[in-house]
Amino acid sequence: MDILSVRWSAKYGHFLRAEANVNALTYPAPPRTTVLGLLAAILGLDKDALADDLAEVRVAVGGAVPARFWHRVKLRKDPPTALPWEIKRNQRGSENPASEKATLHRQEWLLKPDFLLQLAWPEQSARFAELVTRIEQRRWHFTPCMGLSELLSDVEFLGCQPATPLPPGRHLVQGLCPADAVRLLAEKELGVHLLRLPREVSASRVFSHAPYYLEHRGQPFAVETDAAWQVGDWTGLFL
Repeated sequence: MDILSVRWSAKYGHFLRAEANVNALTYPAPPRTTVLGLLAAILGLDKDALADDLAEVRVAVGGAVPARFWHRVKLRKDPPTALPWEIKRNQRGSENPASEKATLHRQEWLLKPDFLLQLAWPEQSARFAELVTRIEQRRWHFTPCMGLSELLSDVEFLGCQPATPLPPGRHLVQGLCPADAVRLLAEKELGVHLLRLPREVSASRVFSHAPYYLEHRGQPFAVETDAAWQVGDWTGLFL
């Protein structure tokens, strides 16, 4: 199975948590469904493709947890007023403009997110070849973003090479690791956290979640599993 290695980075990022309230918390790393949305944007597919055309795509995410900060965004509740057809040189604005219907919304943003993606189709297809070509040549239907459409991102081609399935046993894995596919081996001086992220989405936009392990500095950690893969210097599991 060939694996496409991609670096996905941006100045800012935001992946809205499913349980977020008026304070829009973010996941510390992109869920599998978010990465599928990125691929759909590059290939020019609609949202339904996440549940159909991209359902079999294998995704692995690596990288350290970025720093986070709070940002206020202005959300309008009314459409902006249309501009007049003709604007005179000496025209002045209204002295009593209508009150604006808007609200300030707090969002938790990631600072300089930088992730390593490993992407694969179990069955090599023309669509996978198109994805490899588009990322390598930096061609996409829609501009890639880091969660929100306002947060533009860069997608860098790193390589495409065959991957090797590893035998069952103890392995040092990197990045997000499905907790239901491994047995975590305790080690000192490592900060391994357990969190829940969206894994799949149906055609009716219903998300299913799963537990994952994540080392916050991006360091490898030991697990016992029979689902590990290796390609180049990367060893890990698909989400």
